[in-house]
Amino acid sequence: MRDANKTKLILGAGGKALTTVALFDQGLTQILQAGVTGLLPKHPYQLVLSANPDGSGTVEPLASFMTNPTGSAVVNTTGPIRQIVQGDVPVARRYLGIREGAPNTPGAIVQVQQP
Repeated sequence: MRDANKTKLILGAGGKALTTVALFDQGLTQILQAGVTGLLPKHPYQLVLSANPDGSGTVEPLASFMTNPTGSAVVNTTGPIRQIVQGDVPVARRYLGIREGAPNTPGAIVQVQQP
């Protein structure tokens, strides 16, 4: 979903929608807010941009977070994210995802941007 000031993206795994991401347009940058669910409780994760829709290829961390006792979290970050994930700029499109681990111990991609 997209309107003049907001873009909504869904992340998930195995065809199941688990995380809702809202991008609020502030001009050249966006505020990203993700309502993350479906992860292991009290574990570190990273919201990332990946080169490919399946989470493979070059991965760039956007924000690190720790899930709460129910395996969920609210994650906030800022940057030129909408232009990158929608291919609105002349750089290679990238895809949002969530991977296990902390910055110094990255793990596997566990959720990817759904079409």
